[in-house]
Amino acid sequence: MATLHNLQTLQKIVCRVNHTLGRDRETNITLLNCPSASRNHATIAWDGEGWHVKDISLNGTYINTKRMPKGQYQPIRLGDEIYFGSFNHTVWVISDLAPPITGLVPVDHGLAFIPLFDIVILPIEQPEVVIYLSEQSQWVSESLGKTRILVAGDVVGNSQQRWQFVEGRLSTATAGGDLSPPPNDIKFHFSVSQNVKHVSLGLIVDNKCIHMGERNHHYLLLLLARQRLKDSENGMRPSEQGWVDKSMLIKMTGIIEQHINIHLHRFRKRVASLTPHTTSLQQFIERRPGELRFAYKDIVIEGGCSMAQLCNKV
Repeated sequence: MATLHNLQTLQKIVCRVNHTLGRDRETNITLLNCPSASRNHATIAWDGEGWHVKDISLNGTYINTKRMPKGQYQPIRLGDEIYFGSFNHTVWVISDLAPPITGLVPVDHGLAFIPLFDIVILPIEQPEVVIYLSEQSQWVSESLGKTRILVAGDVVGNSQQRWQFVEGRLSTATAGGDLSPPPNDIKFHFSVSQNVKHVSLGLIVDNKCIHMGERNHHYLLLLLARQRLKDSENGMRPSEQGWVDKSMLIKMTGIIEQHINIHLHRFRKRVASLTPHTTSLQQFIERRPGELRFAYKDIVIEGGCSMAQLCNKV
């Protein structure tokens, strides 16, 4: 994400795909307090290949003390110094030019930027909010049983820890552009004891085997994976395969929905630590109202008992 640092106030701006700056609080994302800044002063935007700035002000925008042409986008580079209104006032330095991604920008001091892949729980210590990608490729916030579709600028979290949702896609027409469908070349291999108390998991990613070991949250994934396999074997349409009702999942696991979300979050974190360059793998769960399913189709399960036997134990 393009990031600007104010050398005087130490304020940091993490830019959205189309980021506006000016003195008018109602029409701009970032408020400029500089007296020489215009009500609507400048736009910083991502064009799919790089970040550019456009001046739309009366007093001008300066890059490295040189006034830029008005109404024209000009590329910005790492380390560039930008002045809004006059180069005698506050200077902003470009400290990052990474491509935009959808995520949560910290509002309160001491918090980190959180990229969004499939599911995030906030705060981690005492989860109050769950954020996930819906079947319609919309980011949804769920808290206290209520859900809302997130739009750029929405604030999530609690009174002590707050983040602002930023959209990394160029437009809503490219919904889902951050997250392509799960690739077919990733295989999940479950090894299950006969009493289903021990579940080990191995992944094959890019022809490399990754041993995930035995974890409590693997049992939850096993239930979802078994349902996906069962529906596939029964000839169900791919779009309808694998969906499990939340209430049934709660009965089968014996844990509340909040803890189910924690299990999923822990698995995602572990995958991220073991496969830091494979972001698509983190989108392993799909959701729709009241249901969720395992996102991948290439599944092998050795040992254990059938889905019907598991359901009979409920």
